[in-house]
Amino acid sequence: MEQNKGIDKNQIAGILLIGAIMLGFGWWQTKNAPPVEPAMEATQDVEQGIEDELVTANQTVDVVTSVPDSFSPEEVTLSNAELSLTFSTAGATMTSAALADYHTYDDTAKIEALDLIKGNSQVFDVRLPGGEALSTKEFEVIGSSSRSLVLSDGNTRVTIELAEVGYDFTFIVNGTAESSGKPEIYWERSAQRTEKGITTERQYSSFVYQLNEDGDVEHLAGRGSDKSETTEPINWLAQKQRFFSLIIHPEQGFASADIATLNGDDENENLVKEFSATAQLNQTVSGAYSLPFTMYVGPNQYQLLKTYDEGYEKAINFGWGIFGAIGRGVVVPIFNWLEGYGFGYGLIILIMVLIIKLTLSPLTFASYRSMAKMRVLKPEIDIINEKFSSEKENVQKQQAIMSLYKEAGASPLGGCVPVIVQMPILFAMFRFFPASIELRGESFLWAKDLSTYDSIISWSTQIPLISTFFGNHLSLFTLLMTASTILYTWMNQQMTPQTGSSDQMKQLRVIMYLMPLMFMFVLNSFPSGLTYYYFLSNIITFAMQWGIRKTVNDEVILAKIDAKRAQPKKESKFQQRMAEMQRQQNKNRSQRRNK
Repeated sequence: MEQNKGIDKNQIAGILLIGAIMLGFGWWQTKNAPPVEPAMEATQDVEQGIEDELVTANQTVDVVTSVPDSFSPEEVTLSNAELSLTFSTAGATMTSAALADYHTYDDTAKIEALDLIKGNSQVFDVRLPGGEALSTKEFEVIGSSSRSLVLSDGNTRVTIELAEVGYDFTFIVNGTAESSGKPEIYWERSAQRTEKGITTERQYSSFVYQLNEDGDVEHLAGRGSDKSETTEPINWLAQKQRFFSLIIHPEQGFASADIATLNGDDENENLVKEFSATAQLNQTVSGAYSLPFTMYVGPNQYQLLKTYDEGYEKAINFGWGIFGAIGRGVVVPIFNWLEGYGFGYGLIILIMVLIIKLTLSPLTFASYRSMAKMRVLKPEIDIINEKFSSEKENVQKQQAIMSLYKEAGASPLGGCVPVIVQMPILFAMFRFFPASIELRGESFLWAKDLSTYDSIISWSTQIPLISTFFGNHLSLFTLLMTASTILYTWMNQQMTPQTGSSDQMKQLRVIMYLMPLMFMFVLNSFPSGLTYYYFLSNIITFAMQWGIRKTVNDEVILAKIDAKRAQPKKESKFQQRMAEMQRQQNKNRSQRRNK
């Protein structure tokens, strides 16, 4: 800001010039003043002057009253049982989109419908070639009903019709374009917080679009604070929050779109993300035109979005590759099937764990039999460890142990098979639970909402690193999951014989115990439904392990191993071929030496 340094030369010259003009004007008035008239005439002159002033004043008032009243926007609400939309006649702007069956996370009384555009947080503008914009128009209502609205300014007409049931509506703009070209859509919104876990909501909020060429659905990265991208031709564009989406679908799609997101920060905990997009329609207008849009404002519910047959359901990110395929093709159908029986969601998750565990039980049983064989071989393994105790003899020790496993028909990798098979399922669940709106607001035991963390202890003090990576709370299901995982790790180590050096085993044990603690940090802010699932999975694994242990007799297994050892070794066909090749090579070498 500039500081005042006093009066400069230009100001002094201006003041002197104004003073000279005033003196000159006063002298001129004195020289040209009219002669003084009698008092009566002076009075008449004064009265006439007053009348002239009144006439002038009246003329001024007449001019003001002749100007038409300024435009006063009107708001009109359309509604069905699920969705209520409010539009303003100023630019046909949507000022509210309230979902009757949903509420914000802190509205425990469920009084107010969840409004995704509360406080005029959205700008949606259609811009024609030549610069004409829908947002600048002053419309009048020329027709309306409970679910339809027609606006017009004489040149442009906007027709809006809400579906009888559901969350979709049509938005059609008709008019006459002065220039030829492709219209643009300018769309921005300040997405407000709807969930308890703001960090998770920001992570799962992003732009989503469907490519026109192959129908693939792409997601703009949601983790970063500032992302931008220019798309190829697309069919539709969605501003997706964690559990709710706004989708714009022009009849002929978009030729391209420049999209960007900006995360909210700690200073504004109610702002999830800033969305902004400038998209060019894949439609050329010239003269009379019609721009039809289908729009969706509603929940990210997989089966509901799938009914539109437009690929909207792919906006729900269940992961890539095999993880997403398992989520959409296995987990979602099982979940919806159980939900159809009216079970509580805590019970549904329990039944899902049982179904998966029973399906994998043959592999689990084979794994435990392999581990039992290794357990009964532990005394012999201990003898081998003592025999080859030095570091230089590690190779001989490993060869002796592997030879022992081969004789007994045991495999050290046998216990890994169920884990490897379960990994895709575990990752599918890792993506399924945070994306499942069905769990939103559903309680179980002490967890008031299975879609977010179940904090039993919380604090407001910001602790370095802890608050950033762990959060200012402690989730009980996460704590139970961690404790059960550590217990499961301890039990497995007791059942598995030591095959490496003592130092290696100590390092391995430390790593095995640290991993559950690392997962506790990662999952503490994740949905309690997910950590409840992992906790149940551990408990049922314990139960299965106990049951198998009761049915598997170590003495019987050892007797079978000894009987197998006593049998004559029968070579496989592959081993026989290898031995025959070796004999032939030896014979050829002998013949060459004799020549």
